[in-house]
Amino acid sequence: MLCRKQLGLLALGFAFLHVLYTLIIPIRYYVRFRIGASTISQIKENKTNEFDNTSAWRSDSYYSVGILGFAVYLLLGITSLPSVSNALSWREFSFVQSKLGYLTVFLCTLHTYLYGWNRFLKSYAYKWYTPPGYMLSLVLPSVVLVLKLLLMLPCVDRTLTRIRQGWERTDPEDDSKKSLLT
Repeated sequence: MLCRKQLGLLALGFAFLHVLYTLIIPIRYYVRFRIGASTISQIKENKTNEFDNTSAWRSDSYYSVGILGFAVYLLLGITSLPSVSNALSWREFSFVQSKLGYLTVFLCTLHTYLYGWNRFLKSYAYKWYTPPGYMLSLVLPSVVLVLKLLLMLPCVDRTLTRIRQGWERTDPEDDSKKSLLT
């Protein structure tokens, strides 16, 4: 449990660095230079770009889901602190760590899917015939979410709930022998 908590806090630190870098990107010289150069070239050629609603929705959704995922991730990080986790009951702590944990995985995975959007269809994304890094980073959380959905199926969930409550499977033949002997 302690190793898992430390890995989660380390991942939260990397998520924080990701947020900081994303906020710094627009003020970098290279980005401002490219924006200025494209604006000047459009003025010289007397062209304008049309507003693309799809790109606007994609980028807004990408940022908003990322912000929501980071906020829930911060909540998970705060509840894993010893002073906070000691103040919570076991039910509250398990709710936050399990349900909100899966919500965080879902939001952060959706954030990466929105980043990729239709880039996986373009051939220039596959340098040296290997998939881009964002596609490789989607494998593990996607598998986790699919397996969680399978565990949430009613036929599986009912059995798991009964096992957690102490139910044990008994063999019908053993029951019939016991009833004959008593």
